[in-house]
Amino acid sequence: MPTAIYQQKVDDPMAWTGATFTGKDDFAFDLSAKNLEALRSILAATAHKGRDEITPEDARHPGLNDDFEKIYREIMFGRGLAVVRGFPVEEHSIEELERMYWAFCTHLGYLVSNNSMGHRMVRVQEEILPNGVQPARGTKSSAELAMHNDAADILSLLCVYPAMEGGASQFSSGPAAHNTVLENRPDLLEVLYEGFPHHRRSEQPDDQPDVTPYNVPVFSQVDGKICINFTYSSILPAMHALGREFTEKETEAIDYLRTVLIRQQVEFRLESGEAGVANNFAMCHSRSDFVSGTDPKKARCFLRAWMEVPLSDRRLPQGREYFHMENKDLRLGYDVVPGRDGAIATNDYKNVDSALADMFKAAQAKPKVD
Repeated sequence: MPTAIYQQKVDDPMAWTGATFTGKDDFAFDLSAKNLEALRSILAATAHKGRDEITPEDARHPGLNDDFEKIYREIMFGRGLAVVRGFPVEEHSIEELERMYWAFCTHLGYLVSNNSMGHRMVRVQEEILPNGVQPARGTKSSAELAMHNDAADILSLLCVYPAMEGGASQFSSGPAAHNTVLENRPDLLEVLYEGFPHHRRSEQPDDQPDVTPYNVPVFSQVDGKICINFTYSSILPAMHALGREFTEKETEAIDYLRTVLIRQQVEFRLESGEAGVANNFAMCHSRSDFVSGTDPKKARCFLRAWMEVPLSDRRLPQGREYFHMENKDLRLGYDVVPGRDGAIATNDYKNVDSALADMFKAAQAKPKVD
């Protein structure tokens, strides 16, 4: 059931537009020598553990705690976006870097799985299929990605190596988009609060349907705290699978919101050692297409992690209908489905044929905005 439509302008630090900022320096948190010394000490102290076995307690350190708490508060209660700079890419192997990055991420929340295979940290890196076919998963493609939301409270992307060309990151504020719709097209809010079905891309257990048996609201709110949950590349395939056509008003609402998000975005390029961290249900994010480098050892590679925060801090309203997965205990991310890991290529989805994959990819293209 959708929440009540918020009828007032949102006036808080998270309701920003890209025109307010000059670039990523405005969002920067630079890791200090003290921070890096602490991360390396955690790396040494946990050498006997697997990466995913490093606990929040292992990662607590007086050289990190206060600084990383500031980043968390900026993400959850400030502007909702930060660029954390200075991860020591060149001084460590990617496996060591993942472990330090994992320790950092535990300060932001519990790392949840990025897929039904149980991968709690993934490498976002282009893979080329036979005949040059683009994989269905955006994490394994070089194509542009339209504005969307991921599946957890906090999204973090660490650049190990940037693209040779392109690959810029874009972020756009949901509360600011809500303000624009309220001011210019308030008649569209009812559609956006009602929401749309979402295709789960066969990430759900086998006994659950591919399409949500409920609409997932695009906008929702609790006491004026605006949440946005908008992934067109999940909505369009869901409508197709259900044999449902968009109404004229639904098409208008989607097209208008997609345009607003682009016009109000901030864009910057993350360089090696820089992590973009965002409040996922306050920000939509996207990227431009890219050309990876010719050196296979330094091809474009990002590390992606999703974090779940305490319920008291969560922006997403509580309830089954606000999230596209029906995970146990309302957990975010994707519940692990036994037997999936190793049985499905990491660049593909279970039970998704080429026609459906093409629909996912087509819906990831950005609308043209003047």
